Formats: sequence, structure tokens, C-alpha cells
Amino acid sequence: MHTLIHTLQNLSWTLNGWTVLTLAAELVALLTIPSVLLQRRGQPLSALSWTLGLIGLPYLGVVLWWGIGRTHLKRKRRKRRTAKLNLSQGLATIRPPGVQEDIPGEFLSIIRFPAEDAWALFPAVKDNRVRLLVDGAHTYTALEEMILSARHHVHVLFYIWQRDATGRYFRDMLVQKAREGVKVRVLLDAMGAGGAAGRFMNPLREAGGEVAVFMPTRYLRRSLSLNFRNHRKIVVVDGRLGYTGGLNIGDEYVSEWRDMALRLEGPVVGQLQEVFLDDWYFATGDNCADPTYFEGAADLPEEIPGLPATCAILAGGPDTLDNPTLDTFFMAITMSRERVWITTPYLAPSQDVLTALRTAVFRGVDVRLLVPRRSDSLFVQLAGRSFYPALLRAGVRVYEYLPAVLHGKTWIFDQEHLAIGSANLDNRSFKLNFEITCFLRGAEVTGEMAALYTKDLAHSEEIDLDRFERRGTWTELKESAANLLGPLL
Repeated sequence: MHTLIHTLQNLSWTLNGWTVLTLAAELVALLTIPSVLLQRRGQPLSALSWTLGLIGLPYLGVVLWWGIGRTHLKRKRRKRRTAKLNLSQGLATIRPPGVQEDIPGEFLSIIRFPAEDAWALFPAVKDNRVRLLVDGAHTYTALEEMILSARHHVHVLFYIWQRDATGRYFRDMLVQKAREGVKVRVLLDAMGAGGAAGRFMNPLREAGGEVAVFMPTRYLRRSLSLNFRNHRKIVVVDGRLGYTGGLNIGDEYVSEWRDMALRLEGPVVGQLQEVFLDDWYFATGDNCADPTYFEGAADLPEEIPGLPATCAILAGGPDTLDNPTLDTFFMAITMSRERVWITTPYLAPSQDVLTALRTAVFRGVDVRLLVPRRSDSLFVQLAGRSFYPALLRAGVRVYEYLPAVLHGKTWIFDQEHLAIGSANLDNRSFKLNFEITCFLRGAEVTGEMAALYTKDLAHSEEIDLDRFERRGTWTELKESAANLLGPLL
């Protein structure tokens, strides 16, 4: 000990700006470690990785942890819970009779979630009409018809809204409806559509519409939350017509991408409305618990076109302690007995989901994954391919779609169950993003989706394990390196 003290005393320290900055960064990194340990409880490898990163690269490590490393929004969650409570108290008295009807044992077989997460999964409701919307042209035509039919209100939420021809077209359509006296509210994610939320939307504001930003990024405040984004896509017209799925607003969805969405009528639209109003209240403080926003969600007459389905909306996010999106899909996979057919543009499953997919094959379930050959993110694609060997060796069949950039998020379970929404098969959707998924039960709509899936497989290449394992060491190294950041993808 005496020798160590003597050595330290004889070290030459030069006090300058760089030294002070380095010491300050290391001190902040050390003070950040307790946050890592608390938020990564039960995840020792993740906690160790972050701790080593903070010690080895204190500047970058601190910025990454407070910007994107956390998995829970403690302060935001309290605000979110308060907003949800205030809004729910108003909604409880105005929901149409019979709209929320439990169907125990018939739908998802979920008896209950923990109290804090229970509100994320709505009860299954009958008597809905559903239309599958394939690709941008079909979807945008349906959205145009919905918006132009509006007489009372149009509520819109998108993760991305491009400032291109498609973005201007839909903005101007909403401007027209606002000038007609229709109440128009547009909620845009700060990261995905922040560029469109400013001057681009001024014509809508001037026409009387309202535009809000979800969780704006304020870098100098304690509430820095770059990693927690609202990835939902919702349109509700007059409380009567609803839209959700994978498509945002932009030219690429018409010309370059393959995607999937839903047009909904019936009681389930009231659930979409509640999710939108909850997000709107959280972002603006404007409580819109008004019966006029739910009057159109009553039961439909028999002559309304569309496929019949029982539906339930799942709205998971990092404002819950345990994200119900992950739990619900995990249960759906493990409970399936015949098939699990998944389309996902981003493949970065957690270990538990990976195990659920592999063991489903062991039970005799037909498990297939359809992913893009051409991706909008090369890095994410490399990470996704690192999972191929484990999946293929277990018997999961993996296909890469060839004609276009695949962006749909569809899940087919057995013969009557289907899910379509905004959630990908990755950690970001399961733990970090605010997502929305519509679960459907109905032989007709599931059969139509299965036929579309089979058609897409005909335009895809099935991955062969032997040939894939000959892809080369350099390619394997790139995939493995990308896999290290899988929890952030």
C-alpha cells in the first residue's frame, strides 16, 4: 500500500481543460452505473455490457445510456398513468352499451394482465367488418375515401409523415375538411415526423386543424427520451371508420414497398379512438372524453360490406412495467397448434421469443418467417440474418421477399386468428416503442390473409441452411457485429 501511495504521489498531473473534462465524464459515468444496475435487474449480461461501456467510453456511454439505453420511462410513466386515469374517468360514462364484451376462453385465452398493464389490451368485441389493405395505392385510396366522408372529426396519428407529394396530398385533404368545419387533429412522432410537424403543417393550422408532437426531444432536459417513439399508425373518422397497420404517409409506400393495413368498422373503432385520445391527451393535455367521438362505434347493420371478425386492440409501450406487446405475442406463439406465419421487416427477436418460435416447431407447428431481401436498413438486416442458423436448424422456414422492400407486420395463428399492426418482431417494438396491434378472430379474414401470405411466398426465396452457412467469414463477422446491438434495434 505504501508503495502504491508513493507512486501516485509522484505521478505528474497536468490540470487543463481536457483533464477536467475527462474527469467530469468519468464521474458522470460512475454516477450513471446505479441507473444501469436498477434498470437492468435480471439482465446481468446487459448490465455488464453497459457498465463496461460507461467505464471504457464515458463520453459516448453516458450519452447513449440517457438517450437510448433506458427501457422504462419512470417520470413519463407517472404522467402517462395520470393522463390515462383522467381520460378513462370521462370515457367510462360515455362508452356505447355493449361495445366492450368479454369473450372468455375464445380469444387469446388471456384471463388478466397485471393491473398496471391491463389497460393496454382491450376486451374482444364482436360484430366488426374488416377490409385487408394491401400496399400503398390500395391503402391510400381507402384512407382518402374515409377522410373525405368525414362529417364531424378526423383523428390522425403517424410515426412518419414525409414532406413529399403524398404527404402534401393528405395534408391538403385534411385542410379541406378543416375548412368545411370538420374537427381535425394530427399527432406526429417527434423523431419520425418532426420535420413535417413544423411549417409544413401550417396550412392545416391556419384552416383550424390541430397538430401536436409526441414526446419532443429536448436535449437539455431530464426527460431526454430519444429511444421511446410512438410507432403507431391510427386514423379514426367520425368514430365510425378506423385504420391501422404498417403504412405511414410517404411516396415510398406507393412505389417501392410492400405493406399491409386494415380498414375497420364496428365497435373496435371505439378502441382505436381511445388509444388516439389517450396519446393526444398525453401530448397536449387536451381531454377529449366526449360522447360525440364514440357515437359512430355502435354495432353495424348486416348489409355493411367487409369480412366479419371479432377484434381486440393491443396498445403496448414503454410506459408499462412489462410491455404487453411482448407478452401477448409470446403467448400467441406458444399456444398455437397448427401454424405461426409471420411477416416482419425487422427480425431481431429476444431470446425468449426465439425460443418460443423454435419450440413451436418441436410441437409440430408450421412456423414460417417472411422477411425482406431488400431492406430499408442494411444494419438491421445484417442483425436479422445472424438469427437464421438457430431458426433454420430448429426447422423454422425462412423466406426472403424479392420484388420490393417488405414492410408489412402480419401474424397468422392457426386457422382463425390473425394480428396486423405496427409491431415488428424485434426488441424495439416489444420493449421500446409505443405500438398498436389489432388482433382478429375469424375464419374468413384469416383465410384471406393466409392466401396473401402464400402468394408472397411464391415471390420469395426460401433460405437453405447448408447454402447459407457457406456465406463466408467476413459476412458472418458483419452479422455478428450487428447482432451485438440487437437489443437496441
